[in-house]
Amino acid sequence: MVFTSLYSLCGAGFALLQLLAPVTARPVARSTSSSTLLALQFANVLEQLESTFYAQALQKFNQSDFTAAGFASAQIPLQQFQAIFKDEATHTTTLQSAINSLGGKTVSNCTFNVASLLTDVPTMVAAARLVENIGVSAYLGALTLINDTVLSTAAATIMTVEARHQTILNVLAGATAIPQAFDVALNPSEILALTGGLISGCNLGIPANVPLRVNNSGSIQAGTKLTFTSAALNGTVPVGELSCQFLAGGFPVAISQPLSNCSVPANVTGPLLVFVTNSSQPLANNIRDAATSTIVAGPTLIFIDNQQDALAIAARPGLNSTVAPTSTSNPITSSTTITLTPVTSTKTSTLTLATSSKAMSGTVTLTIASTSTPATLSKAVTSPVTIVPTTVSNGWTAVTTTISPSQASGILASAVPSMSSG
Repeated sequence: MVFTSLYSLCGAGFALLQLLAPVTARPVARSTSSSTLLALQFANVLEQLESTFYAQALQKFNQSDFTAAGFASAQIPLQQFQAIFKDEATHTTTLQSAINSLGGKTVSNCTFNVASLLTDVPTMVAAARLVENIGVSAYLGALTLINDTVLSTAAATIMTVEARHQTILNVLAGATAIPQAFDVALNPSEILALTGGLISGCNLGIPANVPLRVNNSGSIQAGTKLTFTSAALNGTVPVGELSCQFLAGGFPVAISQPLSNCSVPANVTGPLLVFVTNSSQPLANNIRDAATSTIVAGPTLIFIDNQQDALAIAARPGLNSTVAPTSTSNPITSSTTITLTPVTSTKTSTLTLATSSKAMSGTVTLTIASTSTPATLSKAVTSPVTIVPTTVSNGWTAVTTTISPSQASGILASAVPSMSSG
């Protein structure tokens, strides 16, 4: 459980420095429970993981890699990833100082296996989005484990920063910045089921739920029937006695279905957690009342991206040209699946990430290429229009995106000039 709280606390940064300043001057002035210290130690491990991920990503990819991934300007993602990396690095060093001030030792012998997340920019962006969404859930879960008012306040200041990371990465992934009005809190064992495959070589001190992997490789939308792979699905419990359960922000309880007929529920946009349980009783959407003893495997996390924000389209207009269409009815549909497996471990932890981007219906088709001179576009669009800039000076590939007239009116005056100037 501490592993999750650790990740959550990773952003405590300045708040923790302020909190621990008296401790540095008077080491015995503030008593700290062993669980709190352990939470800080594990949080530091998670911050090390994030810092490693972003450092390697920034080192590996150059500006042309980001433009090839469909961004209007390489500076749009680079500025954000650099800022996030700076946050995570600050959290790491601050937590180390805090742990030392409290008389503890940092865990420094972990290996972070992030290479599989850095095969290309689209994979890296999708993985970063998933990690930050998990971080928010981890932070929420951590708040239930801290009974020190000052520490819980410091932890809450971290959560807001993690949520900012989450939002900007939703945008960079070409999806909805704020897809749900609520987030979901997860306990540490659940977080480890999602992230444990990235960490090896050190003892984190907490049991992980058995990982769960979605087998589907195509677009995942409402009504998609899912199948799974997990070490726990070994026939010990008959499939007929198992349920799949879907949990999203704002659900009072999970949506429970027979595992043999497990289909994505309707009316969900954004992150969706999936569990396999040995009971059809819906899991409560709170850590106190959730019947965690019924969980056989999971959660795993998928993204239901059935909407694109105008902001996401403006930031990454070429997203749809970097993926292959999977159907004619939804011409801008893609999915990415990432499996995270430890390099050396007796237990396999997997994380399945599915993202999709679906075209929004409308009557205006814009074919936009980055040009040396911004195209002159009307600010008011009331009828079908096709705009095709033909002079391309920087090697961009034209991309066709379908949006509504009202969306076009709103973004043409501001988004297109910014794309050209980038």
